[in-house]
Amino acid sequence: MTAYSLGVEVACDGPDETTDCPDSAAIPIRFGSMTPRQVRTDGREDGWVRRRRGGRLVDLCRRCSTAA
Repeated sequence: MTAYSLGVEVACDGPDETTDCPDSAAIPIRFGSMTPRQVRTDGREDGWVRRRRGGRLVDLCRRCSTAA
């Protein structure tokens, strides 16, 4: 039996540090996106942003990035 990687899911880190994303949003991967960097690039095409919060980088969907 051979196992193949199905890629990486990147989920929204919510509008702030204490609140989860109300939509439980995750970036839908495109065919061929296998690494976190590739998936995050897919997300930016859909309006996702990457911001620094609390000394680390977080991924925010369109709804949470406007609420932040």
